Amino acid sequence: MEPKYVAAIEIGSSKIKGIVASVDATAGITVLAVEESPTADSVRYGRVQNAREVGSLVDDIIRRLENNPLLGQRPLTAVFVANGGRSLSSSAAEATVRQGADAEVTAQTLERLHKEARYNLATDRDVLAIAPRRYYADNTEVKKIVGSFGNVIRGEFTFITASPENKRNLDRVEISSHGERIGREYITRLLAQTEMALTDSDRQLGCVYVDFGAETTTVAVFRDGALQMARTLPMGSSNITRDLCVGLSMTEDTAEHLKCTKGQAMADRINIEAPDAETREIINFVSARAGEIIANINHTVSEAGFKAADLPAGIVISGGGSRLKGFNDMLEQQTRMKVRSAAVDRSIRVQMPHVNGADHFDVIALVKYAAAHSDMTCLGEAPVAAPQTSAAGRTAAVAAETVADPAPARVGQTGRRSISENDPGLLKDDLDEPLDQPDNINGDDDPYSDDLPSQGKTPNDTRRRLLDKFKNWFTQPADDDVDVD
Repeated sequence: MEPKYVAAIEIGSSKIKGIVASVDATAGITVLAVEESPTADSVRYGRVQNAREVGSLVDDIIRRLENNPLLGQRPLTAVFVANGGRSLSSSAAEATVRQGADAEVTAQTLERLHKEARYNLATDRDVLAIAPRRYYADNTEVKKIVGSFGNVIRGEFTFITASPENKRNLDRVEISSHGERIGREYITRLLAQTEMALTDSDRQLGCVYVDFGAETTTVAVFRDGALQMARTLPMGSSNITRDLCVGLSMTEDTAEHLKCTKGQAMADRINIEAPDAETREIINFVSARAGEIIANINHTVSEAGFKAADLPAGIVISGGGSRLKGFNDMLEQQTRMKVRSAAVDRSIRVQMPHVNGADHFDVIALVKYAAAHSDMTCLGEAPVAAPQTSAAGRTAAVAAETVADPAPARVGQTGRRSISENDPGLLKDDLDEPLDQPDNINGDDDPYSDDLPSQGKTPNDTRRRLLDKFKNWFTQPADDDVDVD
Protein backbone atom coordinates (compact mmCIF):
# COMPACT_ATOMS: atom_id res chain seq x y z
CA MET A 1 0.00 0.00 0.00
CA GLU A 2 1.42 3.36 -1.02
CA PRO A 3 1.90 5.84 1.85
CA LYS A 4 -0.11 9.02 2.15
CA TYR A 5 1.83 12.27 1.84
CA VAL A 6 1.08 15.31 3.97
CA ALA A 7 2.42 18.84 3.37
CA ALA A 8 1.92 21.82 5.68
CA ILE A 9 2.79 25.51 5.72
CA GLU A 10 3.33 27.55 8.89
CA ILE A 11 3.22 31.34 8.34
CA GLY A 12 4.74 32.86 11.47
CA SER A 13 5.83 36.33 12.51
CA SER A 14 9.55 35.63 12.07
CA LYS A 15 9.64 32.89 9.44
CA ILE A 16 7.60 30.73 7.09
CA LYS A 17 8.12 26.98 7.25
CA GLY A 18 7.12 24.18 4.93
CA ILE A 19 7.17 20.44 5.59
CA VAL A 20 6.39 17.21 3.74
CA ALA A 21 5.97 13.88 5.52
CA SER A 22 4.81 10.40 4.57
CA VAL A 23 2.25 8.38 6.54
CA ASP A 24 2.37 4.59 6.20
CA ALA A 25 -0.39 2.05 6.73
CA THR A 26 0.34 1.86 10.47
CA ALA A 27 0.04 5.67 10.83
CA GLY A 28 3.80 5.96 11.22
CA ILE A 29 5.05 9.40 10.17
CA THR A 30 8.38 10.07 8.44
CA VAL A 31 9.48 13.66 7.85
CA LEU A 32 10.98 13.89 4.36
CA ALA A 33 11.68 17.60 3.87
CA VAL A 34 11.62 20.86 5.82
CA GLU A 35 12.28 24.34 4.41
CA GLU A 36 12.02 27.83 5.89
CA SER A 37 12.45 31.50 4.97
CA PRO A 38 12.42 34.70 7.07
CA THR A 39 9.30 36.84 6.68
CA ALA A 40 10.80 40.29 7.44
CA ASP A 41 7.77 42.59 7.92
CA SER A 42 5.34 40.67 5.70
CA VAL A 43 3.72 39.07 8.77
CA ARG A 44 3.03 40.91 12.02
CA TYR A 45 1.69 39.30 15.18
CA GLY A 46 0.91 36.13 13.26
CA ARG A 47 -1.27 37.92 10.70
CA VAL A 48 -0.38 38.33 7.02
CA GLN A 49 0.30 41.98 6.15
CA ASN A 50 1.54 41.67 2.56
CA ALA A 51 -0.13 38.78 0.75
CA ARG A 52 1.98 39.13 -2.39
CA GLU A 53 5.32 38.95 -0.58
CA VAL A 54 4.15 36.06 1.57
CA GLY A 55 2.89 34.25 -1.54
CA SER A 56 6.29 34.67 -3.18
CA LEU A 57 8.03 33.23 -0.11
CA VAL A 58 5.60 30.30 0.04
CA ASP A 59 6.15 29.56 -3.67
CA ASP A 60 9.91 29.49 -3.07
CA ILE A 61 9.47 27.06 -0.17
CA ILE A 62 7.20 24.81 -2.24
CA ARG A 63 9.74 24.78 -5.08
CA ARG A 64 12.51 23.79 -2.68
CA LEU A 65 10.34 21.08 -1.13
CA GLU A 66 9.50 19.62 -4.55
CA ASN A 67 13.19 19.57 -5.50
CA ASN A 68 14.06 17.46 -2.47
CA PRO A 69 15.35 14.07 -3.71
CA LEU A 70 13.26 12.19 -1.13
CA LEU A 71 10.07 13.37 -2.86
CA GLY A 72 11.00 11.77 -6.18
CA GLN A 73 10.14 14.90 -8.23
CA ARG A 74 6.46 14.58 -7.27
CA PRO A 75 4.57 17.90 -7.35
CA LEU A 76 2.54 19.28 -4.46
CA THR A 77 -1.19 19.23 -5.16
CA ALA A 78 -2.47 20.50 -1.78
CA VAL A 79 -1.22 21.84 1.56
CA PHE A 80 -2.45 22.29 5.11
CA VAL A 81 -2.10 25.86 6.39
CA ALA A 82 -1.88 26.82 10.07
CA ASN A 83 -4.39 29.37 11.34
CA GLY A 84 -3.86 31.37 14.52
CA GLY A 85 -2.29 34.69 15.37
CA ARG A 86 -2.79 37.61 17.69
CA SER A 87 -6.59 37.61 17.74
CA LEU A 88 -6.99 33.94 18.73
CA SER A 89 -8.95 33.50 21.94
CA SER A 90 -11.65 31.33 23.45
CA SER A 91 -15.25 31.81 24.54
CA ALA A 92 -17.47 29.58 26.65
CA ALA A 93 -20.97 28.59 25.53
CA GLU A 94 -23.55 25.95 26.32
CA ALA A 95 -26.68 24.57 24.69
CA THR A 96 -29.61 22.26 25.47
CA VAL A 97 -31.54 19.95 23.15
CA ARG A 98 -34.83 18.31 24.16
CA GLN A 99 -35.56 15.05 22.36
CA GLY A 100 -39.13 14.74 23.60
CA ALA A 101 -38.59 11.21 24.89
CA ASP A 102 -35.97 9.01 26.45
CA ALA A 103 -34.16 8.48 23.15
CA GLU A 104 -30.64 7.58 22.07
CA VAL A 105 -28.20 10.41 21.46
CA THR A 106 -26.89 10.17 17.91
CA ALA A 107 -24.32 12.09 15.85
CA GLN A 108 -27.19 14.20 14.49
CA THR A 109 -28.21 15.10 18.05
CA LEU A 110 -24.66 16.19 18.78
CA GLU A 111 -24.60 18.30 15.63
CA ARG A 112 -27.81 20.03 16.72
CA LEU A 113 -26.20 20.70 20.09
CA HIS A 114 -23.16 22.31 18.42
CA LYS A 115 -25.36 24.52 16.25
CA GLU A 116 -27.37 25.67 19.25
CA ALA A 117 -24.19 26.50 21.16
CA ARG A 118 -22.82 28.39 18.15
CA TYR A 119 -26.06 30.37 17.96
CA ASN A 120 -25.92 31.15 21.70
CA LEU A 121 -22.34 32.40 21.34
CA ALA A 122 -23.55 35.41 19.33
CA THR A 123 -20.24 36.58 17.88
CA ASP A 124 -19.08 37.83 14.49
CA ARG A 125 -15.67 36.22 14.91
CA ASP A 126 -14.62 33.14 12.97
CA VAL A 127 -15.11 29.91 14.91
CA LEU A 128 -11.98 27.84 14.33
CA ALA A 129 -12.89 24.87 16.52
CA ILE A 130 -15.33 23.62 19.14
CA ALA A 131 -13.81 21.89 22.16
CA PRO A 132 -16.38 20.09 24.37
CA ARG A 133 -16.01 20.44 28.14
CA ARG A 134 -18.84 18.38 29.58
CA TYR A 135 -22.02 16.63 28.42
CA TYR A 136 -25.13 15.95 30.48
CA ALA A 137 -28.02 13.59 29.83
CA ASP A 138 -30.97 14.40 32.12
CA ASN A 139 -28.62 16.31 34.47
CA THR A 140 -26.19 13.37 34.73
CA GLU A 141 -22.66 13.98 33.42
CA VAL A 142 -21.73 11.59 30.61
CA LYS A 143 -18.20 11.19 29.27
CA LYS A 144 -19.27 9.82 25.87
CA ILE A 145 -22.55 11.36 24.95
CA VAL A 146 -23.15 9.60 21.61
CA GLY A 147 -24.83 6.28 22.36
CA SER A 148 -26.27 7.33 25.72
CA PHE A 149 -30.01 7.83 26.36
CA GLY A 150 -31.89 10.80 27.71
CA ASN A 151 -34.61 13.36 27.18
CA VAL A 152 -32.74 16.61 27.92
CA ILE A 153 -29.21 16.75 26.50
CA ARG A 154 -26.94 19.60 27.56
CA GLY A 155 -23.40 20.46 26.55
CA GLU A 156 -20.75 22.94 27.68
CA PHE A 157 -18.17 24.02 25.12
CA THR A 158 -15.08 26.13 24.59
CA PHE A 159 -15.10 27.87 21.21
CA ILE A 160 -11.75 28.86 19.71
CA THR A 161 -12.31 32.03 17.73
CA ALA A 162 -10.27 34.54 15.76
CA SER A 163 -10.78 37.73 13.82
CA PRO A 164 -12.20 37.14 10.29
CA GLU A 165 -9.27 39.17 8.96
CA ASN A 166 -6.88 36.36 9.87
CA LYS A 167 -8.37 33.85 7.47
CA ARG A 168 -9.27 36.51 4.91
CA ASN A 169 -5.61 37.50 4.61
CA LEU A 170 -4.53 33.86 4.44
CA ASP A 171 -7.01 33.30 1.60
CA ARG A 172 -5.34 36.13 -0.31
CA VAL A 173 -1.98 34.37 -0.24
CA GLU A 174 -1.68 32.52 -3.54
CA ILE A 175 -0.22 29.06 -3.08
CA SER A 176 0.74 27.41 -6.35
CA SER A 177 2.91 24.68 -7.85
CA HIS A 178 4.26 24.91 -11.39
CA GLY A 179 2.11 27.97 -12.04
CA GLU A 180 -1.19 26.38 -10.94
CA ARG A 181 -3.00 27.08 -7.68
CA ILE A 182 -3.26 24.11 -5.36
CA GLY A 183 -5.85 23.20 -2.76
CA ARG A 184 -5.56 24.00 0.93
CA GLU A 185 -7.12 23.10 4.26
CA TYR A 186 -6.75 25.14 7.44
CA ILE A 187 -5.62 23.72 10.77
CA THR A 188 -5.97 25.50 14.10
CA ARG A 189 -2.37 25.82 15.21
CA LEU A 190 -3.17 25.60 18.93
CA LEU A 191 -5.04 22.30 18.60
CA ALA A 192 -2.29 20.73 16.49
CA GLN A 193 0.45 21.71 18.94
CA THR A 194 -1.38 20.68 22.10
CA GLU A 195 -2.38 17.35 20.60
CA MET A 196 1.28 16.38 20.28
CA ALA A 197 2.72 18.22 23.28
CA LEU A 198 0.24 17.15 25.97
CA THR A 199 -0.61 13.73 27.31
CA ASP A 200 -4.03 12.60 28.50
CA SER A 201 -2.75 12.89 32.07
CA ASP A 202 -1.71 16.50 31.46
CA ARG A 203 -5.20 17.39 30.26
CA GLN A 204 -6.94 15.51 33.04
CA LEU A 205 -4.84 16.75 35.97
CA GLY A 206 -4.59 20.30 34.67
CA CYS A 207 -1.80 22.11 32.86
CA VAL A 208 -0.89 25.30 31.01
CA TYR A 209 0.38 25.21 27.44
CA VAL A 210 2.50 28.21 26.39
CA ASP A 211 3.59 28.88 22.81
CA PHE A 212 6.27 31.57 23.18
CA GLY A 213 6.74 32.92 19.66
CA ALA A 214 8.39 35.93 18.06
CA GLU A 215 5.58 38.49 18.40
CA THR A 216 2.82 36.54 20.13
CA THR A 217 2.52 34.25 23.13
CA THR A 218 -0.44 31.88 23.26
CA VAL A 219 -1.62 30.59 26.63
CA ALA A 220 -4.06 27.68 26.95
CA VAL A 221 -5.35 26.03 30.13
CA PHE A 222 -6.51 22.39 30.21
CA ARG A 223 -8.37 20.77 33.08
CA ASP A 224 -10.62 17.70 33.45
CA GLY A 225 -9.55 16.48 30.03
CA ALA A 226 -10.79 19.55 28.15
CA LEU A 227 -9.64 22.97 26.98
CA GLN A 228 -10.88 25.53 29.48
CA MET A 229 -9.39 28.77 28.16
CA ALA A 230 -7.09 30.10 25.42
CA ARG A 231 -5.71 33.58 24.78
CA THR A 232 -2.97 35.12 22.66
CA LEU A 233 -0.81 37.91 24.09
CA PRO A 234 0.64 40.49 21.65
CA MET A 235 4.20 40.08 22.89
CA GLY A 236 7.05 37.69 22.27
CA SER A 237 10.79 37.28 21.99
CA SER A 238 11.03 40.00 19.33
CA ASN A 239 10.15 42.52 22.02
CA ILE A 240 13.43 41.65 23.72
CA THR A 241 15.31 42.15 20.46
CA ARG A 242 13.72 45.58 19.92
CA ASP A 243 14.60 46.61 23.46
CA LEU A 244 18.25 45.88 22.72
CA CYS A 245 18.05 47.74 19.40
CA VAL A 246 16.70 50.91 21.04
CA GLY A 247 18.53 50.72 24.36
CA LEU A 248 21.97 49.87 22.99
CA SER A 249 21.67 51.55 19.55
CA MET A 250 22.37 48.51 17.38
CA THR A 251 20.89 46.83 14.33
CA GLU A 252 18.22 44.16 14.68
CA ASP A 253 20.55 41.40 13.44
CA THR A 254 23.19 42.33 16.00
CA ALA A 255 20.63 42.55 18.77
CA GLU A 256 19.22 39.12 17.90
CA HIS A 257 22.71 37.63 17.93
CA LEU A 258 23.57 39.16 21.31
CA LYS A 259 20.25 38.09 22.76
CA CYS A 260 20.94 34.46 21.82
CA THR A 261 24.62 34.41 22.81
CA LYS A 262 24.86 36.71 25.85
CA GLY A 263 21.27 37.18 26.92
CA GLN A 264 20.01 35.63 30.18
CA ALA A 265 16.54 35.79 31.68
CA MET A 266 17.66 35.05 35.26
CA ALA A 267 19.54 38.28 36.03
CA ASP A 268 19.56 37.81 39.80
CA ARG A 269 22.07 34.96 39.78
CA ILE A 270 24.09 35.73 36.67
CA ASN A 271 24.47 39.51 36.57
CA ILE A 272 27.19 39.49 39.19
CA GLU A 273 29.24 36.96 37.21
CA ALA A 274 28.97 38.80 33.87
CA PRO A 275 32.45 39.36 32.39
CA ASP A 276 31.95 42.95 31.21
CA ALA A 277 29.63 45.95 31.42
CA GLU A 278 28.08 45.36 28.00
CA THR A 279 27.08 41.80 28.90
CA ARG A 280 25.56 42.98 32.20
CA GLU A 281 23.57 45.61 30.32
CA ILE A 282 22.30 43.04 27.80
CA ILE A 283 21.26 40.71 30.62
CA ASN A 284 19.36 43.52 32.34
CA PHE A 285 17.39 44.34 29.19
CA VAL A 286 16.61 40.67 28.50
CA SER A 287 15.63 39.96 32.10
CA ALA A 288 13.31 42.95 32.36
CA ARG A 289 11.31 42.11 29.23
CA ALA A 290 11.25 38.35 29.98
CA GLY A 291 9.85 39.14 33.43
CA GLU A 292 7.09 41.25 31.88
CA ILE A 293 6.08 38.45 29.49
CA ILE A 294 5.99 35.90 32.33
CA ALA A 295 3.92 38.29 34.48
CA ASN A 296 1.34 38.48 31.67
CA ILE A 297 1.25 34.69 31.34
CA ASN A 298 0.68 34.36 35.07
CA HIS A 299 -2.04 37.03 35.02
CA THR A 300 -3.85 35.31 32.13
CA VAL A 301 -4.00 32.02 34.01
CA SER A 302 -5.21 33.73 37.20
CA GLU A 303 -7.82 35.73 35.31
CA ALA A 304 -9.25 32.47 33.98
CA GLY A 305 -9.83 31.40 37.56
CA PHE A 306 -6.98 28.93 38.01
CA LYS A 307 -4.19 28.75 40.60
CA ALA A 308 -0.96 26.79 40.55
CA ALA A 309 -2.51 24.19 42.86
CA ASP A 310 -5.31 23.62 40.31
CA LEU A 311 -2.82 22.69 37.58
CA PRO A 312 -0.49 20.02 39.02
CA ALA A 313 0.80 18.95 35.59
CA GLY A 314 2.56 22.31 35.35
CA ILE A 315 3.52 24.26 32.23
CA VAL A 316 4.45 22.83 28.84
CA ILE A 317 6.24 25.40 26.68
CA SER A 318 7.15 25.55 22.99
CA GLY A 319 8.20 28.16 20.46
CA GLY A 320 11.48 29.78 19.52
CA GLY A 321 11.34 32.19 22.46
CA SER A 322 11.48 29.30 24.92
CA ARG A 323 15.10 28.67 23.89
CA LEU A 324 16.18 31.92 25.56
CA LYS A 325 18.69 31.05 28.30
CA GLY A 326 17.13 30.95 31.73
CA PHE A 327 13.60 31.72 30.56
CA ASN A 328 12.10 28.40 31.64
CA ASP A 329 13.79 28.69 35.04
CA MET A 330 12.41 32.18 35.48
CA LEU A 331 8.94 31.01 34.40
CA GLU A 332 9.04 28.19 36.93
CA GLN A 333 10.16 30.53 39.69
CA GLN A 334 7.49 33.17 39.12
CA THR A 335 4.53 30.86 38.44
CA ARG A 336 5.51 28.26 41.05
CA MET A 337 4.72 25.51 38.58
CA LYS A 338 7.09 22.98 37.10
CA VAL A 339 8.03 23.71 33.48
CA ARG A 340 9.05 21.35 30.70
CA SER A 341 9.64 21.87 26.98
CA ALA A 342 7.25 20.39 24.45
CA ALA A 343 8.77 17.40 22.63
CA VAL A 344 8.19 15.79 19.26
CA ASP A 345 6.45 12.43 19.40
CA ARG A 346 9.12 9.72 19.56
CA SER A 347 7.33 7.62 16.95
CA ILE A 348 7.93 10.31 14.30
CA ARG A 349 11.06 9.70 12.23
CA VAL A 350 13.06 12.50 10.65
CA GLN A 351 14.70 11.18 7.48
CA MET A 352 17.13 14.07 7.10
CA PRO A 353 20.69 14.18 8.40
CA HIS A 354 21.75 17.07 10.62
CA VAL A 355 18.11 18.09 11.28
CA ASN A 356 16.84 18.23 14.85
CA GLY A 357 13.14 17.48 15.09
CA ALA A 358 12.79 19.65 18.21
CA ASP A 359 13.68 22.73 16.13
CA HIS A 360 10.66 22.08 13.93
CA PHE A 361 8.10 21.13 16.56
CA ASP A 362 5.52 23.56 15.13
CA VAL A 363 5.33 22.13 11.60
CA ILE A 364 5.75 18.51 12.70
CA ALA A 365 2.72 19.01 14.93
CA LEU A 366 0.78 20.19 11.86
CA VAL A 367 1.49 17.07 9.80
CA LYS A 368 0.72 14.79 12.75
CA TYR A 369 -2.64 16.50 13.26
CA ALA A 370 -3.42 16.46 9.53
CA ALA A 371 -2.56 12.77 9.24
CA ALA A 372 -4.96 11.94 12.09
CA HIS A 373 -7.89 14.17 11.09
CA SER A 374 -7.89 14.35 7.28
CA ASP A 375 -7.75 11.94 4.34
CA MET A 376 -6.30 14.54 1.97
CA THR A 377 -3.03 13.58 0.27
CA CYS A 378 -0.75 16.36 -0.86
CA LEU A 379 1.55 14.87 -3.53
CA GLY A 380 0.72 14.03 -7.11
CA GLU A 381 2.25 11.44 -9.40
CA ALA A 382 5.84 11.80 -10.54
CA PRO A 383 6.20 13.00 -14.17
CA VAL A 384 6.92 10.27 -16.70
CA ALA A 385 10.24 11.08 -18.32
CA ALA A 386 10.82 10.26 -21.99
CA PRO A 387 13.33 7.42 -22.46
CA GLN A 388 16.80 8.77 -23.10
CA THR A 389 19.50 7.03 -25.14
CA SER A 390 23.12 7.56 -24.32
CA ALA A 391 25.53 8.99 -26.91
CA ALA A 392 27.10 5.56 -27.44
CA GLY A 393 23.67 4.03 -27.94
CA ARG A 394 22.69 6.64 -30.51
CA THR A 395 25.95 6.07 -32.46
CA ALA A 396 25.39 2.31 -32.52
CA ALA A 397 21.81 2.78 -33.71
CA VAL A 398 22.91 5.00 -36.60
CA ALA A 399 25.62 2.50 -37.59
CA ALA A 400 23.13 -0.34 -37.49
CA GLU A 401 20.73 1.54 -39.76
CA THR A 402 23.55 2.21 -42.24
CA VAL A 403 24.74 -1.42 -42.43
CA ALA A 404 21.38 -3.16 -42.39
CA ASP A 405 19.69 -3.94 -45.70
CA PRO A 406 16.72 -1.67 -46.20
CA ALA A 407 13.34 -3.26 -46.32
CA PRO A 408 11.64 -3.49 -49.74
CA ALA A 409 9.19 -0.78 -50.60
CA ARG A 410 5.51 -1.55 -50.16
CA VAL A 411 3.13 -1.64 -53.09
CA GLY A 412 1.85 1.82 -53.81
CA GLN A 413 4.63 3.51 -51.81
CA THR A 414 6.13 6.58 -53.40
CA GLY A 415 9.65 6.01 -54.72
CA ARG A 416 11.57 2.79 -55.38
CA ARG A 417 13.62 0.91 -52.85
CA SER A 418 17.35 1.50 -52.69
CA ILE A 419 19.28 -1.49 -54.10
CA SER A 420 22.85 -2.48 -54.67
CA GLU A 421 24.13 -3.14 -58.17
CA ASN A 422 24.32 -6.90 -57.46
CA ASP A 423 20.73 -7.13 -56.23
CA PRO A 424 19.33 -10.43 -57.63
CA GLY A 425 15.79 -9.20 -57.20
CA LEU A 426 16.15 -6.33 -59.68
CA LEU A 427 14.31 -7.94 -62.55
CA LYS A 428 11.70 -9.49 -60.26
CA ASP A 429 10.92 -6.03 -58.81
CA ASP A 430 10.47 -4.65 -62.31
CA LEU A 431 8.13 -7.49 -63.23
CA ASP A 432 6.14 -7.93 -60.01
CA GLU A 433 5.76 -4.35 -58.84
CA PRO A 434 4.08 -1.55 -60.77
CA LEU A 435 6.40 1.19 -61.87
CA ASP A 436 5.89 4.27 -59.77
CA GLN A 437 7.40 6.75 -62.21
CA PRO A 438 5.37 9.80 -63.11
CA ASP A 439 3.21 9.69 -66.20
CA ASN A 440 5.09 10.30 -69.46
CA ILE A 441 4.86 13.88 -70.50
CA ASN A 442 5.12 13.08 -74.22
CA GLY A 443 3.21 9.81 -74.04
CA ASP A 444 4.37 6.21 -74.64
CA ASP A 445 4.29 6.75 -78.42
CA ASP A 446 7.08 9.32 -78.39
CA PRO A 447 10.23 7.31 -79.22
CA TYR A 448 12.48 10.09 -77.95
CA SER A 449 10.88 10.54 -74.56
CA ASP A 450 13.21 10.27 -71.55
CA ASP A 451 10.61 8.26 -69.67
CA LEU A 452 10.66 4.49 -69.41
CA PRO A 453 8.13 2.60 -71.53
CA SER A 454 5.11 1.04 -69.96
CA GLN A 455 5.24 -2.57 -68.80
CA GLY A 456 4.45 -5.21 -71.40
CA LYS A 457 2.03 -8.08 -71.10
CA THR A 458 4.85 -10.60 -70.79
CA PRO A 459 8.45 -10.38 -69.53
CA ASN A 460 9.77 -10.79 -73.07
CA ASP A 461 7.53 -8.01 -74.29
CA THR A 462 8.84 -5.73 -71.51
CA ARG A 463 12.48 -6.49 -72.38
CA ARG A 464 11.77 -5.84 -76.04
CA ARG A 465 10.27 -2.42 -75.26
CA LEU A 466 13.28 -1.55 -73.11
CA LEU A 467 15.73 -2.50 -75.87
CA ASP A 468 13.78 -0.44 -78.42
CA LYS A 469 13.86 2.50 -76.06
CA PHE A 470 17.62 2.21 -75.60
CA LYS A 471 18.12 2.17 -79.38
CA ASN A 472 16.01 5.35 -79.79
CA TRP A 473 18.10 7.13 -77.15
CA PHE A 474 21.32 6.46 -79.12
CA THR A 475 19.85 7.28 -82.54
CA GLN A 476 17.79 10.36 -81.74
CA PRO A 477 18.53 13.31 -84.14
CA ALA A 478 20.67 16.23 -83.02
CA ASP A 479 19.17 19.60 -82.34
CA ASP A 480 19.64 21.93 -85.34
CA ASP A 481 20.66 24.77 -83.08
CA VAL A 482 23.40 22.81 -81.32
CA ASP A 483 26.94 22.46 -82.73
CA VAL A 484 27.58 18.69 -82.68
CA ASP A 485 31.33 19.29 -82.90
